[in-house]
This record gives sequence, C-alpha cells and structure tokens, in this order.
Amino acid sequence: MDHVKTDGKILVTLTQDQLKDIYEKAAAIGAKEAVKTYEQERKKELGKRADRRLRNTKLLLRNYHMLKEHAENSVFGRTQMEESAMDILESMMSIYNNEVIIESIKRSATRTAVIVSHIETMFELYAAYCDKSQNKDIDMRRYEVIWDMYMAEDTLSVKEIAEKQNLSKDSVYADLRVATERLTALIFGVDGLYVR
Repeated sequence: MDHVKTDGKILVTLTQDQLKDIYEKAAAIGAKEAVKTYEQERKKELGKRADRRLRNTKLLLRNYHMLKEHAENSVFGRTQMEESAMDILESMMSIYNNEVIIESIKRSATRTAVIVSHIETMFELYAAYCDKSQNKDIDMRRYEVIWDMYMAEDTLSVKEIAEKQNLSKDSVYADLRVATERLTALIFGVDGLYVR
C-alpha cells in the first residue's frame, strides 16, 4: 500500500491482491452478521410460533366440551376427509381471533370430530407418560389437575381443584402451566416445544 500526498489530500493506492483481501474480509464479516441476524430472527419467530401454539392449546382445552358436543350432535353427516388433525391445527396458526379459530374447526362435523379425537388421544398419551414418569406422583397430579380443569364431565374451578388436591391456588396454576406446555408438545408435535 502506497501513500501519496497531493493538494493536502492523501491518496492510497492498493495492489490487486490487497483490494481482493479487503473485499474477502468485508464479505466474510457481512456474511457472518447476516447469519447472526437470520438466526436471531428465526429464534424470535419460533418463539412466537410456540406462543401461538400454547395459546391455541389453551383455546382448544377451554372449548373442548363445546366442540365435542358439536361433533356429536351435528345434523350434518360426517364425510370422509383428507385433512388430518395436524392440517387443521396448522391452519389455526395464522388466525389470531379465538372465535374465528373455533368457527373454523366447527366448519364441519368431521373436522370437529378429528380435533376432538386428537385432543382425547393426546390426553391418553399424556396420562401414560405421567404414569411411567420418574416423578409419577407429581406428574399424575398435574394430569389430574388439567383433566379436572378442562376434560372432566363436570369441570372444576381452580379453587375446587386446590381443595381436591390439597394445594394452594398458585400450585394449581403452576401445575396447569406445566401440563399445558406438555400437552402443547403432544397436540402440536415437536413444533409445539418452545426451546429458549
């Protein structure tokens, strides 16, 4: 690199190899920053997606009995449907309005029955997981708490569950949070997991 001073200004001359080296270093730095930005955005989007899945799990659980009744009492016959539970759940991900989500599921008796069956099957899997857990007592309690809150024929309030389980309301809410997160992973599959 040569420096030449003219008219109070410094001119720098570079060889072709020096210029190439600068370009390569700049490209490497730019690429590294682009990858870093992409990873941050991807992590943020995955977090938002996991949050939506958790929210949608809570929505499905809160509306379980209404959906089940709709599927059982629908005047429309059930037809063969190519759509799977995962297809239906995936379609929920772009909708943010709870009423629209439920109406979307209720669009057909078959669609509603698919979701109800999926929720029931995932609850059975969750019960089996809890029964075989190393922390069986705690995990079975969490299962019972979420079952009583959403799935039981006669659902219970947090206060009633606390009395039944001999827990504080805070402990009931903590159990519901953990159980809902685990059910989200089951209902939505691996994508339901939120890895921080």
